[in-house]
Amino acid sequence: MGSRFEGLDESEVELHELNILVVGCGGGGCNSITRLNQIGIESATTVAINTDQRSLKVTECPNRLLIGAEYTKGLGTGGRPDVGEECALNASVLLSKIFQGVDLTFIITGLGGGTGTGASPVVADIARRCGSMVITIATTPFSFEGVTRRNIALKGLKRLREASNSMLVLDNDRLLHMVENIPVDQGLAVIDQLISELIKGTVDVLTLPSLINLDFADLRTIMEQGGVSTILYGENADPEAVVREAVENPLLDVDIRGGTGALIHIAGGSNLTMRRANRIIASITKVLDEEATVKFGVRMEEEMEGNIRMIAIITGISEMNGPFAPTVAPGDDLGKVLGKYSP
Repeated sequence: MGSRFEGLDESEVELHELNILVVGCGGGGCNSITRLNQIGIESATTVAINTDQRSLKVTECPNRLLIGAEYTKGLGTGGRPDVGEECALNASVLLSKIFQGVDLTFIITGLGGGTGTGASPVVADIARRCGSMVITIATTPFSFEGVTRRNIALKGLKRLREASNSMLVLDNDRLLHMVENIPVDQGLAVIDQLISELIKGTVDVLTLPSLINLDFADLRTIMEQGGVSTILYGENADPEAVVREAVENPLLDVDIRGGTGALIHIAGGSNLTMRRANRIIASITKVLDEEATVKFGVRMEEEMEGNIRMIAIITGISEMNGPFAPTVAPGDDLGKVLGKYSP
């Protein structure tokens, strides 16, 4: 006996494979790209961009791009953002080719120098013009590096925020208080490790199958909420500790209260019960705006047995703290507010 719906065909379409690019721009960004490639990242392509040929050569990355050689002779910008910007602008044709067909771009950069501060806003702008969603992760200078370098970073921060869909700022001064008694190389690796975990976690959320899936369309919906955004990452055996570790990370100075959008993904082993997953999600959403758009996903992983990992992207945050994150009052124009902080 045939089916009563014999006339219906199981139609198939060719699924779009998400194209994700992770770009390190300048010395600090390239250091993070090296760390990311060392821990491994699937489903994303890494690119290192620099004006300093010697630094670029020691970057562990299969795709390396030297820009501005006609200006810098491969020696870097000498800390001048205007030179870094000019180098990126003159490489715009090549950069446009790199970002063709890219759905999501992460840009990692350190602010306060020449290439990261000057070139990364140009790179972000080109990526967006090519149709990519851009999430930027930027580190700020240590206070001991001087007022001039911090003022340069402020200018770069303003331009980079305007060029990105979302931006996360990591304060190096906070790192100093955390790791002041351990070797320099290990201390600096802490931020690189956090950046790597944030990016790898987000890429895995969007590309690996889950019991409850989150995809790029969900990310785009959340990002459309506007305002300031942040990425939270926590891993622990205890649900409350997972949230606490993510929200109270000493490197992130941001208040998620009143956020208007959240993409939350939880991974765990057999200890991840419905009750535990609900406690984690509820702990985040209870501080958001009551009309916030919330998307969540859950994945079971054998290697997470006895542990729980959460990654959350919160958008529509109205306030950030710290000298590099000015307060934005409701109704304020973000560009004008940031302009107040430019030297």
